[in-house]
Amino acid sequence: MGRMNRLLATPLLRRRHMVSRAAVATFLAGLALTAVLSGVARQLEADRARADFEQRAAVRTAAVSRAFTDAVTDLRALNLLFTANRGDVSRETFDAFAQPLAARNGYLRALEFQRFVDDSERAAFEAARARDWPGFAIRERGPAGLVAAARRPRYLVNDYVVPIFSNAQIYGYDAWSNPDQRQYMQRAIDSGQPTASPVLRLVQGDGALRGMLVAMPVYRSGTDLSSVAARRAAAHGSTTVVIDAALLVGGSLGAARLLAMGDYALTLYGYTRDGQRVPVFHHEGKPEPVTRLERLLGGGPDTITRGFEVAGTRWEFATARLARRLDSQSGSLSILVSGILLSLAAGWLVHLRSVRTRRIESLVDRRTADLAITAGELRLYRRAIESAANPILLISATRNGYPIEYANPACERILGHGPGELLGLPIGELARSPGDEAGLVELRQALQERRKGHALVRQATRDGRELVSEVYIAPVNDEAGSTTHFVVTTYDVTVAKRYEAELAHRAKYDSLTGLANRALLSDRIERAIAVANGTPVWTVALDIDHFKLVNDTMGRGLGDEALRAIAARIAGAIRQADTAARAGGDDFMLVLCGCGDEGQAAAQVQAVRDAIAEPLKIDGHFLVFGSSAGVAGYPNDGGDPETLVKHAEVAMYRAKETGRNAVQFYAPHMNAHATDRLALEGALRGALREQQFELHFQPQVDLHSGRVVGTEALLRWRHPHFGTVLPDRFIALAEETGLIVPIGAWALRSACVQNREWQCSGLGQLRIAVNLSARQFAEPGLVRTVREVLEETGLAPESLEIELTESMMMIDVESAIETMRFLKAMGVKLSIDDFGTGYSSLAYLKRFPVDVLKIDQSFVRDIVGSRDGAAMVDAIISLAHSLRMHVIAEGVETLEQLDYLRDCGCDEVQGYLFARPEPRETVEPLLRRSRVEPIPLHA
Repeated sequence: MGRMNRLLATPLLRRRHMVSRAAVATFLAGLALTAVLSGVARQLEADRARADFEQRAAVRTAAVSRAFTDAVTDLRALNLLFTANRGDVSRETFDAFAQPLAARNGYLRALEFQRFVDDSERAAFEAARARDWPGFAIRERGPAGLVAAARRPRYLVNDYVVPIFSNAQIYGYDAWSNPDQRQYMQRAIDSGQPTASPVLRLVQGDGALRGMLVAMPVYRSGTDLSSVAARRAAAHGSTTVVIDAALLVGGSLGAARLLAMGDYALTLYGYTRDGQRVPVFHHEGKPEPVTRLERLLGGGPDTITRGFEVAGTRWEFATARLARRLDSQSGSLSILVSGILLSLAAGWLVHLRSVRTRRIESLVDRRTADLAITAGELRLYRRAIESAANPILLISATRNGYPIEYANPACERILGHGPGELLGLPIGELARSPGDEAGLVELRQALQERRKGHALVRQATRDGRELVSEVYIAPVNDEAGSTTHFVVTTYDVTVAKRYEAELAHRAKYDSLTGLANRALLSDRIERAIAVANGTPVWTVALDIDHFKLVNDTMGRGLGDEALRAIAARIAGAIRQADTAARAGGDDFMLVLCGCGDEGQAAAQVQAVRDAIAEPLKIDGHFLVFGSSAGVAGYPNDGGDPETLVKHAEVAMYRAKETGRNAVQFYAPHMNAHATDRLALEGALRGALREQQFELHFQPQVDLHSGRVVGTEALLRWRHPHFGTVLPDRFIALAEETGLIVPIGAWALRSACVQNREWQCSGLGQLRIAVNLSARQFAEPGLVRTVREVLEETGLAPESLEIELTESMMMIDVESAIETMRFLKAMGVKLSIDDFGTGYSSLAYLKRFPVDVLKIDQSFVRDIVGSRDGAAMVDAIISLAHSLRMHVIAEGVETLEQLDYLRDCGCDEVQGYLFARPEPRETVEPLLRRSRVEPIPLHA
């Protein structure tokens, strides 16, 4: 019986301990579900890790790209300095502007201004720079370093360099001599935009491939920039920054705390001029040791490369993930382990409460997924806040003083505090403004009322700098709706506010002299009229006589210094209630109050003119200026600012036309004269374009052979409505407006073309004489223009004679001698026109490389009937011959004059006795007859 019981009990025990099919199915289903969930979780973790990796790479690439953009912005600011000053910036102004940029941005190894210098200007340019930098010379790269530059038509010279001591070796370097550097600088000139070089080896540093140059052109003020050819012709130079790319990238990423990445490597690649991709910057973290399981499950290295352009040059920034650790896969591993355990538990408990187990599993799975998602979102939000470029604060709303509980790295960096130093400080300590400032009052009310707030306040950094910040406050509420914290976000608008203030000042005041500009002048006139109470208000237009000669002969730098000194004298000579303004160029305007009649106004104007007339010493030069003034009075001459200014300028132009250095009060009849002058000026501006100018020629006869050996080209203007306009009516106006330069260039080219045609038609080696104006002679490109005309026309240089006056050469003797020597070196003949009417001395005369003296017709006219006049002509001829010069007498009208000149040994003559100045068609027969038979020189 006992044995039977044992046999019957055994199957029962086996059935009791046997796992049911449902449990097995549940366990297998649990394993399958666990595998699926683990795979999905692992894929989500991989996607999240990839997204995190891509975000890190994007943030660092953006930081690097922004750093390069900031460097280009610094270049634009440097270039804007030249644009604001019309392309003319002194070395002191350049240093004052550039040195803070170099000091603030260590990656800017050099900030340069490179100036175009023609070969004809080289000697003077090197001499001028050598006075401040002994041994200065324009240099280029040689086999063993920098050597003196070879002669070339044009150079692009490093004229201003900051900092100069660490870049002394490149001071004077000709960037145009390097074909690679010239190529990208030419692109910058053609486009007018910043243009970067390929990766190159910097002179500064260890010589590695890690730098680049970014250049931006500087054009001459007021020039046409509508085409590539126009921009090339207007190029005055370029501003350039030398960037250490590795230092820029390391500094920008280090400042933003973007290098602290243990499992990542960062590399910046650039391209050389040959297109080779080279690493410029590399930073690799120090990852912790990776286990075999982590290596198996984490995968290998992963790299993201993003490209960007800097001023036309391509760069690439690579972010490499060295290895992915198990802690980034903890969720999938935990799901796998938990799933297996839960599957076992579910298989065991399925016999008891399968429905409940399935519910528990479903609940666990949902909560696990929710927790993973929530944790990922919290990490993402924190990283986003910490990566923000603007300060973000979290302050307590329940404690007194609203203490700071969190400050992101940007806040600590901008305010100059270390990590954690801001925690616990009351929010009010970050403000520098007085407590009653409107912005702080608004923010305090927002905190007290638990609402959003926005205001502009001033903040103080730890080192004492003042920031202007735009502050936003927003409350953070708990589940019950109570405010527990405030989020404070600030934006630094210091630079924008500074620019606003500067623009506001420039809108009313002249940037060169500090005087009021035209906009403020109109307001001052209106105010003066409003408070006049019937007393006159005098508006004065003041022009500095012949000031353009200072700019043309001594340079705009010295001209600007003179304008500042004159402006200071004008401001010091008027009363505090009066106004002085600069209307543009060398034109000034005055608003005088309190002068009861014209006599008092004239006395006040004369006091200003006397102050201007005092000798002025600038850079070793003594300058004396005269001035012309026009005066219009309220209410007789106008009732509004525009009318008063216009009538004052009309009176001023009248004073200039009547001999300058005078004062004219406005009269109604002046309007008609001013209208005629404006009409003539308008017609003159279109005359060259519409081909209204022509040349007349007056023969020059050799007294020994009786043959015509040359002609003098004289300019004439035939207007379709005004008729023939005499030179004495329009030449002075052309000089004043600057139109004489293109008109004179046309006359020079046309005369050379005509003379070459005569020579080719068999008239022999005729010489053509062309007059130059003072404005033409002072042009820096005169020598180049003459050379180009001779090359284009094919005329031999010895067939061209350029006539100069004594007065134009005496403005700047040394510069005149240098220009004349360049012309002589070309083979061009030089003559002094109207000799004896100027004020040159014999000491200067023997230094001038002159071929011909032309006796003025006023002396020739006095030969007959005046012993003194005859003696003067005889002395001039003897003097010229003793200096080995040729002599031509002008204005010969009688045979008596001709006989006396021949007896005195005069070489050539011209005048009405032989021919008047006539067009080509009229004078050509005389030239042909002279080839056949001499002109009779006796009665």
